[in-house]
Amino acid sequence: MDIALVGLLVSFFMALYLFSVAFIEAIKISNQEGKVKGTTLIMSVSMGFIFTHFSHTFYN
Repeated sequence: MDIALVGLLVSFFMALYLFSVAFIEAIKISNQEGKVKGTTLIMSVSMGFIFTHFSHTFYN
């Protein structure tokens, strides 16, 4: 198995996981009233985009 393929698979599944966590966190935040903490949502979305970029890099 090539190291580029391993990098592609790890980054792809990590991006899917992070976007799933962000989606679930957004649903939790939307149901809360008052002041909410959005650091998990912000970090999950940001890291999801970074791992999406890694997936694109390994694919090329």
